[in-house]
Amino acid sequence: MKIKQLVMVCLAATSLLASCKDSPDTPKPDETKPTSNNLYSVWVTASTGSYILTADNLMKDTLLTPNNNQGIDISAHLPAAFYGVYAYAYEGKYYLSNDGKRFSQFEVINSKSWKETDNYAFPSAFYLGKVLNEISAKDELVMTKTAGTFNATKNALEQPIYFMNVKDMTLNKTLTVDIPFLDYTPLTPDKTPYIAPYMVPTSFTVRGDKLFVGHKFRGSDGTGNKDILDSALVYVCDYPSMANGKLLKDPRGGIVAGHWEVNKTTFLDDNNDLYFLTKKIATATYGLLRIKAGQTEFDKDYFFDLKDYNVFKNTSSSTIQKLGNGKAYISPYVVDPANKKVVADLRILVGGGEPKTTMNFMENGKLYDAFKTDESRWFIYEYDPVNNSVKRGAEIDPGITHVYHLNKLK
Repeated sequence: MKIKQLVMVCLAATSLLASCKDSPDTPKPDETKPTSNNLYSVWVTASTGSYILTADNLMKDTLLTPNNNQGIDISAHLPAAFYGVYAYAYEGKYYLSNDGKRFSQFEVINSKSWKETDNYAFPSAFYLGKVLNEISAKDELVMTKTAGTFNATKNALEQPIYFMNVKDMTLNKTLTVDIPFLDYTPLTPDKTPYIAPYMVPTSFTVRGDKLFVGHKFRGSDGTGNKDILDSALVYVCDYPSMANGKLLKDPRGGIVAGHWEVNKTTFLDDNNDLYFLTKKIATATYGLLRIKAGQTEFDKDYFFDLKDYNVFKNTSSSTIQKLGNGKAYISPYVVDPANKKVVADLRILVGGGEPKTTMNFMENGKLYDAFKTDESRWFIYEYDPVNNSVKRGAEIDPGITHVYHLNKLK
């Protein structure tokens, strides 16, 4: 079913981020004329809602704020502020889940308004999961949803992979991978069965003719759901046939880190080696496992233990960014995974503070991320991996509570 809707939101916010109402004589923005050749966006939340802040230059010494109608209020399109983790920017537009079935395409118009340009209504529950960016092509977004369907006969989670034509929001095709479920009953440390164990896919990576699906299991011990089974689990099968599947298990680093939302915790390096971020449940410490190019087993001679580093501190939904030249950004650290080295701690380079985004981005070989300083001020920083140097850019309104996305839209 297709639903066509045009939505423009310009709501008045209150308190610190209060916006001034337009007077009757205020002209409406011209939605046909771009204001700049470049457009960057910053998705933030505050006590008053969620906002898109725009700029034509993130490195300009300026303040990005939702005050005085400078930010686009998108609160009406999201059931909760944290739903920024179920959104993705692609080819200049945003794609997001906003009511459990509806998958919407939104565009920022002239840096002033937010318009739903198209949508697709799934027949059953849908929230945007992982994006398979290594096989997404022009005008096609390849993605999963947060949770598949458990098939008791197969004892497997049937997880769909959707190939969405973003020109008209139709599905080009759908593939389904069957991820095997447990064939035994997991027990708590007290030797009692976990209540209602379930599976969470944490990563999807296509490399050549193989699909790698990292996943973990969760269950309740009576006090709430939590991660269980402290081993990395990766299902490998042929792609696109999904045949000849096998399950890999490695206990060295803990579970494959992440959850089912958009953030990406795996990456392919310049040699096409595939890395998985892992996390020990008890200690919340991280590491890297590797499957070398052309292989379908974990490299038994490789484990990069990051237990002495505060990886993803306060940003458990952050994404790993490939920097090139053998380096990757696992916030707040720049690492050389092949040589098991930490190259830089960006908190030191920026002079104190923590990275806070769910989504950062690369442009012209440089990384852009947002940090909250030790003085509780928010700034965007540019990191140059070649020179191992940073530059401070725009400040973000101190009244915000979170930065979900930094994106370049054009």
